[in-house]
Amino acid sequence: MPRKRLAGALLAALGLTIPFAASAAVSIRIHAGKLGQSPDTDLPRRLGLDAGTTLTATAHVRTAHNTVKTRLQQQFAGLPVYGRHLVVERATDGSIVGVEGLAAGGLPLDLPSTRARLSASQAQAALKARLGHTALPSEGEQGTLFIYPDAAKARLVYRVSYRVWAGNRLSRPTALVDANSGDILSTWEGLTTGRRPPDTSTPVPVEATGPGGNELTGLYHYDGIGAGHELLPAQRTGNTCYLQDADVSTYNLAGGQRVVQWSFGCAGNDSTRWVSSGDAINGAFSPVNDAHHFGGVVHDMYQDWFGESPLVTDAGTPMQLSMWVHYGTNYENAFWDGSEMVFGDGDQYFYPFVVLDVTGHEISHGFTEQHAALEYVGQSGGMNEAFSDMAGEAVKYYDRGVNDFLVGADMVKPATVPLLGMPALRDMCTPSRDGQSIDNAGAYYDGLDVHYSSGVYNRAFCTLAKTSGWNTRKAFEVFHDANALYWGPRETFASGACGVQRAAGDRGYGVADVTAAFAAVGVTCPQI
Repeated sequence: MPRKRLAGALLAALGLTIPFAASAAVSIRIHAGKLGQSPDTDLPRRLGLDAGTTLTATAHVRTAHNTVKTRLQQQFAGLPVYGRHLVVERATDGSIVGVEGLAAGGLPLDLPSTRARLSASQAQAALKARLGHTALPSEGEQGTLFIYPDAAKARLVYRVSYRVWAGNRLSRPTALVDANSGDILSTWEGLTTGRRPPDTSTPVPVEATGPGGNELTGLYHYDGIGAGHELLPAQRTGNTCYLQDADVSTYNLAGGQRVVQWSFGCAGNDSTRWVSSGDAINGAFSPVNDAHHFGGVVHDMYQDWFGESPLVTDAGTPMQLSMWVHYGTNYENAFWDGSEMVFGDGDQYFYPFVVLDVTGHEISHGFTEQHAALEYVGQSGGMNEAFSDMAGEAVKYYDRGVNDFLVGADMVKPATVPLLGMPALRDMCTPSRDGQSIDNAGAYYDGLDVHYSSGVYNRAFCTLAKTSGWNTRKAFEVFHDANALYWGPRETFASGACGVQRAAGDRGYGVADVTAAFAAVGVTCPQI
């Protein structure tokens, strides 16, 4: 049999779909069955991928079938391939039950060299020049070199971002930049809406008390009495205490750009219950205390439900959650900036944004960035925003045993309710209640703000959570697993639904219920 026909027969047997081409990268849809005890290092060869291809594990999920599914990022010549990953399922003996996903092939033809002409800093400079930020001070520069297969010809690109204060507001421009020409391929806003010097003495873990809440929720105290009012974990160095433990560290921006770790006096012995207080503002009694506590609750939810930290370092180790409070002046918003969770103090419409669901929302933008990396634009941006809304409801359910599917209801001032038409930022069960969000994918159009397009997935989530046999936790589990395993940067409503259906099957939950929830919002998985 001629070599080309033989290769085609092999790929067909493995369940692979690939057009043979003399040039240009191609997409390979993979649905392979049992492959024995093959290690991950041998999978590229077994699947017929290009020589020089490797697969790197980035996430693991245990299924109801006593198997483990692992997300494998495709790499070629040591570089990650943008938006290309596989999911391998292994039995308890390590044998492969199946492999699925989207890979890129034909890369050697398009990329005889994987050495970029430009550096990451030069790519940053190209983006700054495009946006008029060259003369502005910036920080938090990030640049990762990828192989970008979604073009007529595969190319090298940097995904770059940086933080910049422009017009008295923090921005995080993010873009894909051609690593050889400096051309900007796409750009979007990456904000998903001097610290204290190190001390040479050894910090001592202690517990603190202090106020929390706002005029709407009522004043409460973190005094260890009653659920939700646990003492605040802190660390003591000398006669100063800081709101910090292994999981969360809390900082005070004091209405500006200077970041200082929140501290309070704690003279005496370590059994004393020191008080963290003194930052009451705009009807809230201590946003820093709430941020510290709520950050811990979100961390605990991810740990208890999924056995993971919500965020990880580049080395894959648990990442301490960094909570930045009192951002800006009268700033009515909160955001994830790529490294920290940042919260404004609100103004005439809202109390400070440090409430439980908003905290879960912002931390979960970080989870998405580190897993599916959904671009914050188009349908993928709506999914990104919706996943964070789901996480906010999930953490309320985790902490309180109930949730209301109303985003930000704990921070809306009474006088704002008539303006919003409801006592919340968004109603996940009826998104169009705000007059701008959409309830159905049929109403989507390019350019629709991601907060409004989020209504499609928000309503699907609410529908699923209220389905008989389901609840908020089970619904969040399948969306979480889809984010961790199946979704990629440029997901659509339809393709994303396929991932959620697969995740439901993995957990032994009703796939038909997921299909029905998406059908209710005009979304159908094209293949499963």
